[in-house]
Parts: sequence; C-alpha cells; structure tokens
Amino acid sequence: IGTTMMLCRQAMLLIAATTAISEAFTSSRCTNNAAENIRTCHYSTRTKQSWSELINETTDIDSPSRIEFISPLLQDGYPPAVKDYERVSSSDPKPILLYLPGFDGTILAPFLQFPALGEEFDVKAMQVSMDDRSTFEDLKDAVINFLVQECIYGRMGETYELYLMGESFGGILATEVAAALQSNTQYSNFVRLQGLILVNPATSYLRSELYRLGPPIASARWLRPIEIIPYIFGLTTKLVPLFLDEGLAIQQLFTILSSKGLPAVVNTPQREAYMGRVAVTLASRLNFMPKDTLKWRLTEWLEWGNAVFEDRLEVLQSGITEGEDDLGMLRLSREVKTLIVVGEFDKTLPSLDEANRLSAEVFRNNVVHVVTGAGHASTCGGTLNLMQLLRQVYPEVNRYRRNNYDVGTTEWKPRADLRGLVPRYDYAKIGLSPLLYWSSDYYKEWKDDEKRRDRFKSRGYLEGKNGVFGWIGEFTLALRKWITP
Repeated sequence: IGTTMMLCRQAMLLIAATTAISEAFTSSRCTNNAAENIRTCHYSTRTKQSWSELINETTDIDSPSRIEFISPLLQDGYPPAVKDYERVSSSDPKPILLYLPGFDGTILAPFLQFPALGEEFDVKAMQVSMDDRSTFEDLKDAVINFLVQECIYGRMGETYELYLMGESFGGILATEVAAALQSNTQYSNFVRLQGLILVNPATSYLRSELYRLGPPIASARWLRPIEIIPYIFGLTTKLVPLFLDEGLAIQQLFTILSSKGLPAVVNTPQREAYMGRVAVTLASRLNFMPKDTLKWRLTEWLEWGNAVFEDRLEVLQSGITEGEDDLGMLRLSREVKTLIVVGEFDKTLPSLDEANRLSAEVFRNNVVHVVTGAGHASTCGGTLNLMQLLRQVYPEVNRYRRNNYDVGTTEWKPRADLRGLVPRYDYAKIGLSPLLYWSSDYYKEWKDDEKRRDRFKSRGYLEGKNGVFGWIGEFTLALRKWITP
C-alpha cells in the first residue's frame, strides 16, 4: 500500500511538473546604458521544454552536459558525506543547500565551506563548463528543473526544504530562481524555500569596475594569430587583480603552510585532507575562459541579469505586477529571510554599497555580514565560518543536527596574529602529510552506481582510491600506524 501511494504521488508530481515546465512565458529583455540611464526593452516569447523531453535529455548518460549539478563533497570523496549518503534514509533527509557560482561557472570559491555546511545540509552545486553559452533564461530553467527532479527522483516524491546560495553572478540567478519558486504555487509541491544567501551579488554589475574594464577586453579586435596575446595580457593585468584582496589570502596561505593556523571550518583531519586534495589538484580544476565566452557571459549573463533585476526592483517600488515572476519577487521580498555576505575589500563590485541598497530597498527580512579583509574571490575563504553564521541567521537549521559526527570545534574566533585564521585543531607543529590525503582514513571514493556514471574517470591513474596517490596514502598510513604505538 505504501509503495502504491508513493508511486501515485510521483505520478501526480510528474503531471504537475509537466504543466509547470511546459507553460509558455513572456519575458522582457532590457539593455542598460549606464551613462545615459536609458533602458530599451525587447519582448520575446518562447516555450520551455516539456517534462518528457527534459527526462530524455538529462537521463542520457552518454551525452555531454555543459551545465551539471553535483554533490561536491561526494565527488571529492569526503568520508562523512559519503557515509551520510549511504546510511540516511529518504524519510530522514537533510535540507538542500544549492550553490550557484559566479560567471566563471566553477565551485572553487567556497570549497572550504562545504564540509562544515555538510553538517546540516545536503550540499549541491551547479557548475558550468567554460565553453557553455547558455542564456540567462536557460540557466534559470536548468536550476528549476533540477530542483523539481530532486524532489521526484532524489527525495522519492517528498517535498523538501531548500536554502539557495548564489555568489557574484550566482546571486542574480539565485534571486531570479527564488522569485520563480515563490511565484508558482505548483512548485510548493516540490520544494519549500527557507532562505536565500547572497555572496557579493552582482546586482551592482552596471556600477562596477568589472563593467568598466571587462567588455573592452572581451570586445577588442586583433589579427587572429596574435589575438590571444593582448587578451591574456588584459586578463592578467586588469581583470584578475579585481578579484584579489589586499594580500590577505597570500598571508593566510603562508600561515597554513607554516602549520601555525587553519581556517575555522578546517577543524578535523578529514577536512584538512579534503582541503589538501582540492589544493594540490587546483591546476586541473581551473580552465581558461575563451574570449568569446567572456564576451557572451558579460553581456548575456551579467548585463541581462541586471536588467531583469532592475525590472523586479521597479515592481517592488511601484507595487504593480505584470506577471507571476513579479508577484514572486514581491513574496520573496516580504517572506524569505535573506543573508547578504560581502567582502570588505571587493574591488570587482561595489558590494558594500549594494548590500546597503538591497537591505533598504529589496529584502525586508535581511541580515548583512561583512567579511573583514576579504576581496571578491576570498569572501568565502579562510576568514568566514559560514555554517556558524547560518546557525545564527537561520536558527531552525540546528534542528537538523544528527549525531554531530562531523562538527568539530567551530566556535573559535579568528585571530589577527594568524591573519584571520584560528589555531590548528590538534596544535601540531607539522600539518597533515600530503601523502595521506588519499588514504582510507581521510578519503572514501563514491560512485553514482544508480546512473552508471564514473564521476572519477577524469582522475586517471593518479587520484582516487586505486590511483598512485591512493596507494601511496595507504602505504604511508600503514607505516605511520606501525611506527606510532
């Protein structure tokens, strides 16, 4: 009987999803001229994919996916997350925290925060390949489709709670997705939005240094054989410095390497090994962004997203709604608690000013948190303890705490003499050996057998349980246990 009821509920959800996703919608596209303060609106009508088309497309394991939704802790073999995934039943799920990245499409900026967030959340993340040129609406549809699928397939038809986190461009996208979730009552059958977290949101892009410097670099024309040279020069001398802080990240790196301190969220050996694995494989995780991709994303993602957001802001100010998404923005503004996290020295965007604008004009129920000394890319770095902050802003997340198997010490305050870090959790004079990063005590390989996809195929013969690093780790671990009484 229980199985029959569950299947019936899934069938009803599929019908509701087909209705919600296949609806035609009309959206306005506006382009802004910041100097003349002129906005020209263009209207277009398109039809979203039907649910059956979406299922056929996303379940084809052989087709390459440029927009992918992953569980970063599972993908990187973080043992507590893998064990949690294996033992938690569908009747006792954690709420989902979905991270939407900046316009680079990577999930590297907040990677230090993921293990601590895994204490209370099922952490998911969207990542986009460097050659992807989806439209803003495509990205929005992809996120909503994923959230619906997660209910039907990941949660066996059970409605789940969601905390949506967007960083930089992801902040614009997260706001638009949140408004869509609040606009359509059918989505309440799948997901309940509990909180919105915006990190250096790029809703201020049209008033930023990135807007002043980025488009000329992306649009500059040179002879084809040498075009790459001025492009790389512009990236390294003008754009990259915008994303850096006042040297805090470099100082923290030296503090970590000297074993004097660690980020507050790295408070167990398993978290230190996880941090080390990501750090030593950083080169393979970073990809070069082609010039055409940069131009596309500055225009089609950031400019378009800002135009959409400014339209929503006009709706809030006037109170006149023209569609469901406008109504959803009104509900989002009034009903959802929003946490705005900004870096003190963000040179990419005027994030401090934007936080004041958003808190005064957009989100009625909000909390603003400034990360001392942080730049645009380091806001979610070593100084911030995001899980501790979320516990304070959203007290209800504490009720999800299970056995605290992975909590560690999270109450230490950042110290100025350690450049915003805290003392090592074990007070050791030498950090965890890199030879142990892939050993069985600190790494647990996970494969999604249900989809028959080897998520570790890119690791080749070096990483993973059966890679060179894995064998070296096991040998080192056995040697250490034999020497240590």
